[in-house]
Amino acid sequence: MAGPEPLPVNESKNVSKPEEPRVWQGFYIGINAGYAFDLHSEVSDLDFLNAGPPVRTFSFDSDGPVAGGQVGFNLQPLSWLVLGIEGDTGYLGVHGRARQPGSPPGGTFAEINPGVYATARGRIGWAHDNWLLYVTGGWFGSDYERRVEDNEICSCGFQLGHAANDDFKSGYTVGGGLEWLFREHWSLRVEYLYFNVGDGTVTVPIFQQGPFRFGFDDDGGHIVRGGLNFKF
Repeated sequence: MAGPEPLPVNESKNVSKPEEPRVWQGFYIGINAGYAFDLHSEVSDLDFLNAGPPVRTFSFDSDGPVAGGQVGFNLQPLSWLVLGIEGDTGYLGVHGRARQPGSPPGGTFAEINPGVYATARGRIGWAHDNWLLYVTGGWFGSDYERRVEDNEICSCGFQLGHAANDDFKSGYTVGGGLEWLFREHWSLRVEYLYFNVGDGTVTVPIFQQGPFRFGFDDDGGHIVRGGLNFKF
């Protein structure tokens, strides 16, 4: 006679739940390009080179192309949460220039001309499948030139004066973006950043008159750019 049939074994206890995919986790590198715009500068003639007291100001807006590369790392502790750090560097081709009202026929001009820039930022994102919506913020620095020149020709036959403040300036940036992982290792993004490097002063030695200071109050600018990343 056959013995009793064995009781069914509940195998569900031995089956582990599959881990949710971490499609955004890991190191990545990439390139970006876009446009910077609406960098507003207020310039003040602090020592009244071309106008008497009170302080006279004039302003201009600047824009130009921007391009560079980025490197970063994402940690995805939850399927919907992405935490990351990113650094990027490139060229900020912004340029703006304006003539001071009331200056002599040759003209007194103020201009800004940022160049090489870099950022170091944190990122917090919400992930859904192959999409990542994120905010970002941190440090922004640029080889930021502010210049003033007086093109009037003096009796000596030379330009009356010109000077520039061309130090590397540090400030901050905040923004956000949307990224799409369209292949296993490749993603496309569109990103917005606001940046600000603070104020500055340019002191211009004018021939036979002495030094005159011009204060630059830059309200910050905006960058819209696209990017392509490769994730390892």
